[in-house]
Amino acid sequence: MTRLTYDYAIEVLNDYLGPLQPMLADPDVQEIMVNRPDTVFVERQGAISRVAGCELDPDALDRAITILANVNAKEQTPLLDARLPGLRIAAARKPVAIHGDMMSIRKHARHRIGLADYEQSGAFEVLPASLSRTAGRNNPGLLARLPAGGTALREFFEWVMRERINVAFSGGTSSGKTTLLNAMIDCIPADDRVITIEDTAELQVHAPNYAGFETNLGLTIRDLVRFALRIRPDRIIVGEVRGAEAFDLMEALNTGHPGSIVSFHADSSGTAPARLESLIRMSDEGRLLSIDDLRQKIASTFRFLVHAERQGAVRGPVEIREVLGAENGRYQTRLLFSRFAPEELFHA
Repeated sequence: MTRLTYDYAIEVLNDYLGPLQPMLADPDVQEIMVNRPDTVFVERQGAISRVAGCELDPDALDRAITILANVNAKEQTPLLDARLPGLRIAAARKPVAIHGDMMSIRKHARHRIGLADYEQSGAFEVLPASLSRTAGRNNPGLLARLPAGGTALREFFEWVMRERINVAFSGGTSSGKTTLLNAMIDCIPADDRVITIEDTAELQVHAPNYAGFETNLGLTIRDLVRFALRIRPDRIIVGEVRGAEAFDLMEALNTGHPGSIVSFHADSSGTAPARLESLIRMSDEGRLLSIDDLRQKIASTFRFLVHAERQGAVRGPVEIREVLGAENGRYQTRLLFSRFAPEELFHA
């Protein structure tokens, strides 16, 4: 990038993204998240907060995306991945971005951080196990109460969302998957950044820090999953997995985005892992995995399998299964809840 091009890009940021200038100049701001022209969040020293009163003109935001693409010699496509000195920019345009053009700006550290800086900041200190992010992920008492259903199921869904536990959600058409997904999303802590990806936007998300995407203009679910990883997601919710994107999701959920949900069609919680296998193998990368490695990955990615069905006028969860691991090429699971549970399940 020539100096003239760089100066022009900075001028673009000043002219079209003027309301963001205080955040771009603030050395403590790490990420600027424009979820839509009238909704801006920042990450400052690791904490995310909404920027009250900060709004961008929709036409100015669209123009900025166009010019930044030109500066980076990128095509004018619905998704943009661009860079400027000290900045990494990812943007999406409407209608792919459901609520209007959006942009995420990642600021690189201005000063190189040395080992002594880590030590001084306390990053090398040993903390009590109770402060671990995974400290609350074991709840045998709650799981033991699941066979009886009722309140225990509500507490279960609240718990898996609060403790960031991955869930694979299966069911057929009109089984109530979307309705239950909406209810589960409502349990996500308010300070988490939620990204949803759907073929047709149906999810109703009330999370404060939220950006939603819909396949359009030739873009696939897989394209949007890969894009989502560039805009600082805490949770990725995919309305329905149908193909090769299952591999990207599995990789994403294994590398720093726990507490996410994937939804797909299957006949039961027992057949759901095999269905996931077939979806993952639709990708070139998935076909390279041995069956043992693939099953180990699935077992380490998804702890719970929830299956929904329609039974008369009632739609909702009919099975919850815990994935304990995979040994000798076979999944180790246990059924925790069934609406038609045999008597022995209550004594398991």
